[in-house]
Amino acid sequence: MKLLLIWAFFLYATLIEALHAQRVYPLFNDISVDSVLKPKTFASKIAFDPVSEHLFYTTAGGTIYEVFENTQSDSLRYSALDHGINKVQGLCFVDSTLFLSGNIWYTNTGIGMVVKGVLQPNGSRIWTTILSTSAYPTSSSSGDHGFTGITADPQKEYLYFSGGSRTSFGEVETNNGLYPGLREQALTSKIFRIPIDAANIYLNNDSLDLQNSGYVFAEGTRNAYSMAFNAQNHLFAIDNAGERDDPEELNWIQQGQHYGFPWRIGGNANPLANPNYDASQDPLINPTNGAFLAGHFDADPLFPAAPAGVVFTEPIANYGAAADYYKEEASGQIKKASESGVPVRTFTAHRSPLGLVIDKDQAIGGAYKGNGFVLSFMPGGDSTGFSPLSPWGSACPFVDPSRELVMLRFTFDAANNAYGIHTTNVATGFYLPVDAVQVENAIYVIENNGGLWKINFPAAQTPPSGFSATNFVYPNPSNSGINLYFPNPNQQKRHFELLSLDGKVIYQSADFTTEFYQSDISTFSQGGYYIRLIADGEIIARQKIVIN
Repeated sequence: MKLLLIWAFFLYATLIEALHAQRVYPLFNDISVDSVLKPKTFASKIAFDPVSEHLFYTTAGGTIYEVFENTQSDSLRYSALDHGINKVQGLCFVDSTLFLSGNIWYTNTGIGMVVKGVLQPNGSRIWTTILSTSAYPTSSSSGDHGFTGITADPQKEYLYFSGGSRTSFGEVETNNGLYPGLREQALTSKIFRIPIDAANIYLNNDSLDLQNSGYVFAEGTRNAYSMAFNAQNHLFAIDNAGERDDPEELNWIQQGQHYGFPWRIGGNANPLANPNYDASQDPLINPTNGAFLAGHFDADPLFPAAPAGVVFTEPIANYGAAADYYKEEASGQIKKASESGVPVRTFTAHRSPLGLVIDKDQAIGGAYKGNGFVLSFMPGGDSTGFSPLSPWGSACPFVDPSRELVMLRFTFDAANNAYGIHTTNVATGFYLPVDAVQVENAIYVIENNGGLWKINFPAAQTPPSGFSATNFVYPNPSNSGINLYFPNPNQQKRHFELLSLDGKVIYQSADFTTEFYQSDISTFSQGGYYIRLIADGEIIARQKIVIN
């Protein structure tokens, strides 16, 4: 038996190594992929330093490496002995200052921390702790998430970071009997906001103290491991669910909102809140699930009631066509949002979305401009969620290939003050990717125990000098060709018409959805013309031009 286990492990290790060697590849012709290097194992976060113009990444144990892309190498820069955090899960630069978030884990407790490293003239950093917490009880489950993602707002006024849950779905987690009846804590399942120049903040594991501190920005998030702002300065966070087949979430994080955990997960009600719940009859529970077999889904008559008067904010609706599988709660039937017409909130169960990036500065061009991007940590599984590539035997996304970089095209419903997304896979072949960062028109993806990849997108073209809604054609005058530039964030179909000065249409272009459009005008006679841009039958811009 021992020999058999060793052989099985060897085969698994060989398979994983072969998978790591496999090249990630794009799904569109105008995207390319480069392999940068093989980072150290247990990578957790990646960020771009605007001073050195190099990438930096962390490992879960607190080591921080600088990446030298030209030589495909990295070098150790800092360790937990320097900054004091032995589990780093948040990393960001604000100008020359490096910020980290994470925890110091003890045997049965832990403290949350945020530290900063201020760059010195000699290239070293002086590290100071800007926030720490009182010790709070850990759990013995995989649901103990700790302090994770950290980011700064575009105005560089505040830092936002996540205090993850200590449970998977609100169940009792006693940590081997040390904490009878204990579920979530005051410091868990929240997103905090502190001034970027804060110092010596101390957070007690006490609900009233936290309420009075002013540092709690939002509640009811399970594990907001990655956050990003869009061009409108709206903050978004991804969030994964527990062992039940509930969807994984993308949320628009707004101050004072409650995102439902543990009473709502992925748009579904948590069944543990029902005292008559029978997990053996739940179509969203796999009977081979480790949490089910351990009794974590047993009837829970003491499950706490939802806070009175609180209206939960639902996750963003995904209309497909990627990462959009879901199970009907009544039947367990697997459906796809883009085919059923019923959106999922937000991603296929067990994808474990990570590495949220939003092209808020519109540095990426083409159809990708201004969109969001997200990874999935878990590989795809069969209809039961099984995959031989699953780490730790965890459930995988059912019938969803996963392993992709998914593009998120946001839409905004002003009447309901709500976002939706349409999704497209743009690159595939990742294994256990944990984070991503955008640098100009490239997105770098780092894997937990694999590679560091550079996904190259077309660069955004620079608008002409003096561009405006009434000056969208250049050069003007022209004797050969003209360029049109007009923003098109929703990829709306439009065409342009060329009119004589007396208003007669003498040319109409084909439909296009790009922001830039080039047209040959050399066949038209010299003189003055009007050009107008039309979308959905309405004129959205007009301009007089001269052909010479």
